[in-house]
Amino acid sequence: MKYFTHPDGIFEIQIPLDWHYKNEVAGLENKSPFSFELFKNVQGCFQISCYHKSEKPINPTLPTNTFNVNKLKFIQTELPDSEFKIILWATVVEDYFFMAKYVCQPNSRNGNIIKKQIKKVEDSLSTLMCLSTDRREIAINYDRFEKFNAALAASFDLKNKAIKNRSNIELIIILANQIDAYLRLCIVHKFQIIEETSLFNLHYLYQGENDRPIMEKKIYDKAKEMNILSEEQHLQLYQLYDLRNKVVHRYIITDIKTMELSGICFDYELICEEIRLILVSLENEQFEKNVGYHGTGDPQREKDQNHVNELFSMVNDKHFSKEFHRKI
Repeated sequence: MKYFTHPDGIFEIQIPLDWHYKNEVAGLENKSPFSFELFKNVQGCFQISCYHKSEKPINPTLPTNTFNVNKLKFIQTELPDSEFKIILWATVVEDYFFMAKYVCQPNSRNGNIIKKQIKKVEDSLSTLMCLSTDRREIAINYDRFEKFNAALAASFDLKNKAIKNRSNIELIIILANQIDAYLRLCIVHKFQIIEETSLFNLHYLYQGENDRPIMEKKIYDKAKEMNILSEEQHLQLYQLYDLRNKVVHRYIITDIKTMELSGICFDYELICEEIRLILVSLENEQFEKNVGYHGTGDPQREKDQNHVNELFSMVNDKHFSKEFHRKI
């Protein structure tokens, strides 16, 4: 199972690893109803909606529950329909109304599959938790952090493909992205150590459509200011940044040679690994000082298969591509 968190941290729910969040890939708004279905061989769609009492009146006959607990009490009904099977679940948590729906089209061939999917829906609903206002910020923090890490992991699929295809320009762009990502992680972990908090400075990890971006050079400068980067590393990143822009934007109008690209890739790879090791040292420092995200667990411990599968599922979400899809 993997977590889905409401954009405002109002609730969390665990969903099966072979489901994906449909709203984003279907071009729907990131709001109720939140929809989920299988990546391949879709058999039905699960939706969950959450509304404050100011948005929708609450039916007083529904069961009531409290914040920060799961295994909620629901009223379950099935709508009459000649073609589709439509199951509804409804409940109330404090001032919030929840409605879940599973819509499928059973036939003689998919009956057992539908039964298994409905069981997954029930298992998922048992994990639903409406969070009190004091717990929402950290829920949003951890959700964005995990998505950031999944996106970083997904970038290695693109990197490996670029290496296999000897696509040096593509490889340069991916390495520049990974360096930026590692430095952002270094910065937020360093802030956690300084401020003795487990919260992240999210503006370094997430850029919404209307957010003001923090450009790469600003990240380099901040990392240098916080003594994450040495003077030499900072200078080298600036030099590589200029080379990268020359390759991407001025390959045709300058005298840069294709034969030079592999050398630029090599230099990028070397400093990328240097920065990754700096990140490792900061993660270890958090563990040793018992502070920040890694303060309660050794970041270098071997991950069990459940953690690996959860990461693979989130990487699948990031790609949403048959080419890179991992069967879990």
